[in-house]
Amino acid sequence: MLGEPDRTRYDLHFGLFGFPIRVHPWFWLATALFGANALSDRGVDFFLAWIGVVFLSILVHELGHGFAFRLFGVRSHLVLHAFGGLAIPRSRVPRRWQRIAVSLAGPAAGFALFGLLYASNQLTSWSQRNPLTLWLYFQLVFVNVAWGLMNLLPVWPLDGGQVCEEVCVGLSPWKGRGWSLRVSILVAGAACVYSLACAVGVRENADWILRLPPWLPLGSLWTALLFGALAAQSYQLLERDRWQGQHWER
Repeated sequence: MLGEPDRTRYDLHFGLFGFPIRVHPWFWLATALFGANALSDRGVDFFLAWIGVVFLSILVHELGHGFAFRLFGVRSHLVLHAFGGLAIPRSRVPRRWQRIAVSLAGPAAGFALFGLLYASNQLTSWSQRNPLTLWLYFQLVFVNVAWGLMNLLPVWPLDGGQVCEEVCVGLSPWKGRGWSLRVSILVAGAACVYSLACAVGVRENADWILRLPPWLPLGSLWTALLFGALAAQSYQLLERDRWQGQHWER
């Protein structure tokens, strides 16, 4: 899921702040599928607003990574695709703390965008102008805060998973990657179970859903599938590393 998708004749290319940016066509399709409820429940204008929210939020996230790479003297280009986005460096960032900073810069950029949105709304109340702007404001807050926090979970290949690997490898160069993948499996598996429970609880109007803290996002079938796939991927990587370790020992 970290690999750059193949180029197609339908890619959108543009530049921003000196970064070459490519938008893969699957980005638009995946975003449209996630926003299908907005189209069916609210109309075309809300649906287009949703696509704009996701495009802006992921672009800001990847720009955060890109500016961090640039700070450490590494050039990069950005790709938006079906699973989110990538900031792809042209060379490796040399120091571990710098790589950790690059990983954290993406979510930090999203949190900064949320801060700007919140401050501007407090000053001008622009979200109160009509139902569309109010919905747009809450969607921007949700994507940049909830998705940003989810991205910090120690699950590979999310940003938090990459930070976890850097920390574990720093503690134990030989065993650290295995530790980080085990953490990834446990956290992703727990998130998958929680998301499934939320999906069933919402459908059946379960009372325990109402007792959850208001700051805790509810999981869904989509997040259950996502974290289930990430748990499976981490397990496959762990088994591959084990096989390679045994192979080289022999």
